[in-house]
Amino acid sequence: MEKWEIIDRRALIEDLSEAFDPHSAEVLADVMGRVISQLKPFSILREDIRELKETVTLLIQAQERTERRLEQLAQAQAKTEERVTRLEIAVEKLAQAQARTEEKVTGLEEAMEKLAQAQAQAEERITRLEAAIEKLAQAQARTEERVTGLEEAMEKLAQAQARTEERVTGLEAAVEKLAQAQARTEKALQNLAKQVGGLSDTVGGDIEDIAYIVVHDVLRREYGWKVGPLERSWQRWDGKEVEVNLFGQATDPAHPDRRIWIVGEAKHNLTLKEVRKFVRQVTRARRNLEGEVFPVCFCYRARPEVQDRIRSEGIYLVFSYGKLVSPDECHQILQ
Repeated sequence: MEKWEIIDRRALIEDLSEAFDPHSAEVLADVMGRVISQLKPFSILREDIRELKETVTLLIQAQERTERRLEQLAQAQAKTEERVTRLEIAVEKLAQAQARTEEKVTGLEEAMEKLAQAQAQAEERITRLEAAIEKLAQAQARTEERVTGLEEAMEKLAQAQARTEERVTGLEAAVEKLAQAQARTEKALQNLAKQVGGLSDTVGGDIEDIAYIVVHDVLRREYGWKVGPLERSWQRWDGKEVEVNLFGQATDPAHPDRRIWIVGEAKHNLTLKEVRKFVRQVTRARRNLEGEVFPVCFCYRARPEVQDRIRSEGIYLVFSYGKLVSPDECHQILQ
């Protein structure tokens, strides 16, 4: 798991454990971790979106429907307990704690004092989170002004957006439980949940879903290949199970006998460490697959030294806005 840039997970769990049982504290910390992981900055795409007004309008309408659905789900969550299929013991304890809170907590003065201190710390963290969300919202606004891409890819991205709505449902439920547990932070957490939910819907939380669409279209457009479905896959190479972020097959109509395996890695921001790991994976693929292996990295951005390493390893690079950079072209860009 990557280190949190804003909140230290262990410190957060210790703070939450002062008011909740250890298991509930870890669940709440993981929820905030997933929220933070979706707030990483996105690259600024550089071309104006002029030819996709109709598609953008459809996405805005889908966003509005999503917001209405989230509101309906929040209301339904308050009326039913049937959705709670897990953590029954933890939920019971939280319900009892909430009931005692509504009765103005006639006892446990020392625990309430600690909770007040934890609340003050939580408010400081929420302030920092809101500032980070505001920056992300500004970056998203700039991205929307510069996005360029393919009409067909944008249509498929809308389908990926529908899948993202299902993930947001789970996030909304988790945020609702957190709001019930910490009455004093209810308004701040609800505001945070709305901002995070909105940004997650706009950006689309799944880099791999975007990679499947864009890489598929780029290979078809640039090389004229017939590309099969691209997906996350587990392969048994060298006697071990290996997870491949982006995997599929393609054929070249000009050379029907040519068998092409697409092996790829999809990241928001590629690092040298991730490139080195991917190079080892490509080596295993070439030892175990019959035919030609086409290695490709998909990302929103990559630093110059990372692009240079990709070039030196003979790996192709596809940016999120649909640009394909071959190993030779990558060197020219860096010059």
